[in-house]
Amino acid sequence: MWWSLFLFPAVIPPYPLDEIPATREAAGRVVVNEVYYDHPGRDDGWEFVELYNACRDTVDLSLWRIESLDGASGRARCVWTGTAPARIGPGEIVCVAGGALGPASGYLLAGELENGPDAVRLVSPAGIEDLLGYGPLALEGLFEGGPAPDVPAGASLARKPDGADRDRNDADFTAATPTPGRRNFFERDVALSHAPPDELPCPGAPFAFKLKFANAGLERFEDAVRVRVVVESGLAADSAAARKELRLDPGAHDSIAVTARAPFADRFAVRSFVEGAPDDWAGDDSLRFELRTSPGDVVVNEIMYRPGAGECEWVEIVCAGGASRDLAGWTIADATGSRRLISREPLVLAPFGYLILARDSSAFAARYPRCAAPVRTPAGGWPSLNDTGRDGVADRVSLHDDSGALVESVAYRDLLGAERGRSIERLSETACSSLPGGVWHRSAARDGATPGAENSTRSSASPKGTRPSLAPNPFSPARHGSVSISGVLAGGEVGFRVRIFSLAGIELRRLFAETGGARTFSCRWDGADDGGAVLPSGLYVCLVEYIGAGGGVCRREKLCVVVAAG
Repeated sequence: MWWSLFLFPAVIPPYPLDEIPATREAAGRVVVNEVYYDHPGRDDGWEFVELYNACRDTVDLSLWRIESLDGASGRARCVWTGTAPARIGPGEIVCVAGGALGPASGYLLAGELENGPDAVRLVSPAGIEDLLGYGPLALEGLFEGGPAPDVPAGASLARKPDGADRDRNDADFTAATPTPGRRNFFERDVALSHAPPDELPCPGAPFAFKLKFANAGLERFEDAVRVRVVVESGLAADSAAARKELRLDPGAHDSIAVTARAPFADRFAVRSFVEGAPDDWAGDDSLRFELRTSPGDVVVNEIMYRPGAGECEWVEIVCAGGASRDLAGWTIADATGSRRLISREPLVLAPFGYLILARDSSAFAARYPRCAAPVRTPAGGWPSLNDTGRDGVADRVSLHDDSGALVESVAYRDLLGAERGRSIERLSETACSSLPGGVWHRSAARDGATPGAENSTRSSASPKGTRPSLAPNPFSPARHGSVSISGVLAGGEVGFRVRIFSLAGIELRRLFAETGGARTFSCRWDGADDGGAVLPSGLYVCLVEYIGAGGGVCRREKLCVVVAAG
């Protein structure tokens, strides 16, 4: 059904709590059936208040009001007023919603609801018809019996069962998936949801995520469900199926791990649906979400997770695409998933440009005065970066855009041991963040890090086979700056060492040594010895030693490198 939309002033003079007469009918009445007040990202336009008519007769809603009450002061703001011919029939549901939900909402919410602890009040010309308080409220008159819980963003407060009213907000309402304009609960209902992957998949590679089942019904559910998962991109589609025996009491949960294969595309959609849905409500038996593949346009390129004394943690971000990106509203998170706002104001990351996010921008500037990249301390605070963790993973750094979509997520392990003040660097901006074996190497820079500049371990191309390569060769320190030494670990190898020798066998420079990093590696030699003196022109030997799991050298490769003048 379609109703006319009416806009009313969002703010009216406050009504003292004791000046509105309270009405209570022994039989059913019109009640607040569901409230959605905290949408992920921006709330405006997505909030709604759902009304349910538990009476036997049609009720005229003319001059009825929905009010949002401040939990600290009790002051009321009118967010909707009914105007003829606003009516609600027996057993009918009416939704008063923000404009983002579209015409199907019926009536337009004028103003915003509070995120809690606050309250929503339904008032008729005769007095207060219903009241819902949520969160840790202390002010009397803002809730019935006890306040309902303050639910997280993306969840609503819904009556269970629909229309039931025991005059106790804490007993009548529960956290639920928003269902604007329709019943909240059915007798037999299993709701399908998902836990998205922690990381973005590589194009063409398998990825895993969890499908979650919740008994959203009013009775115990015992049955087998079969779920089909379809991965869709602009060019192709792939599918997988899973079966699960469910024995769930009302409110109980279960899950199943699903593996699918990502397409060769920048982004794609994942659709999951229950085949032959064995319940009363098909509206929550399917879901769809979108994923990007890695790497995207914005990548985490360098991490300082164990700074030196008096220094600070920081993360370097690179725009790997040809278009600028505004990071206003973006968030950064660690493995706990707690998102910290990067910037409230426009923060433009230029094409192929760098940005440093630092715990303390002043401490960073003092340590790296020659860094030309912009430095910001996240507006929402700093996510703590761990040195060690479980299962070989120390921590994870994730970026979400202003819509909440995951745009980057990369895990790292501790590569530094007891060393402090050295960063870890991504082997390449074009390397997939979830590459098997990881994408990180400890920085080979003399200063311990390369913020705002090309990584010291950056590899422009993956070597072919497992034999290392040099480029350019011959090379001139004055003309080329450095020679790149790249390689790939073979099976059973966990690390490598790179050293430069004279033809007489004298060690001149120890370039790099590492275990536990990415399987592809790259380091650079600037033609100088360990003391920083540039070596004379001539022929030198680059020795690459590959370390096995027991710590010993299991393979050695020698390469001749020519150092040329000017």
